[in-house]
Amino acid sequence: MLQQPNHPQTTAAVPKLIAETLEAQSTDIDTVSGATITSDGYKESLQAAIDAKGA
Repeated sequence: MLQQPNHPQTTAAVPKLIAETLEAQSTDIDTVSGATITSDGYKESLQAAIDAKGA
């Protein structure tokens, strides 16, 4: 992520999302409970980065 909002749910969710991404090696990761918007945004951003790298 280039920027992450300074919000309690985001601050708590991002490390979990990163860990799941590294384990899954894909965007096929679970949404963090209580941080659905953050999780969705993270997955969209991750997929866009993967797509851009493949182009």
